[in-house]
Amino acid sequence: MAHNDPQCKPLTRAQQQRRSDIVRAALKVFDRDGFEGARIEDVAREAEIAKGTVYLYFPNKQALLEGVVHEVISPEVDEVERTALDPQLSPGERLRRQIKIIGARLGSGDMKIILRLMMGEGPKNEELRKFYYHEVVERGMAAISQCLADGVRTGEFVKSADKIEPQVFAGTPLLAAVWGILFDDLAPLDVNKLLESHCEQLLTGLERR
Repeated sequence: MAHNDPQCKPLTRAQQQRRSDIVRAALKVFDRDGFEGARIEDVAREAEIAKGTVYLYFPNKQALLEGVVHEVISPEVDEVERTALDPQLSPGERLRRQIKIIGARLGSGDMKIILRLMMGEGPKNEELRKFYYHEVVERGMAAISQCLADGVRTGEFVKSADKIEPQVFAGTPLLAAVWGILFDDLAPLDVNKLLESHCEQLLTGLERR
């Protein structure tokens, strides 16, 4: 029943809840002890289960950390991808919604823990770095690029819009998240206002006149 085993049976509702409990416990332990210092037995203790139960869901600590990343971030990545294909919204409206989804997720307490882990562990953990890139970054950037291409195709955006690097659109949400980690106690940001300003500036520059 390992989380990355494609042959495993679908989890029951009780098993899904148990897996989620393990992930939440792991998030606390990773935040407290870091990836290297965290132990499976500490996660089990935090989740109030036997150590062996953790291994029923996650074969090792690497898989457990990937499970944390998947549960904390993947729902928003899925939403960003769905938004890119929403026929009820114009490309500009889709981009605006995507930026706000990304900003809201990056500003959450859980995501700040993930960012700290990635900045601390990513450079020395190639497997984790690649997992995060393909599971989160690559998918999100592709969804933003889809909106830019659609805006050019429909004539809403200038012809060069689809040449813009999608990282531009995630830059301000990421800045807000890092600011929150480092400086929030000294100069808290109004993240909603920042994201709204970001959207207005970008979309004004993209609109075809």
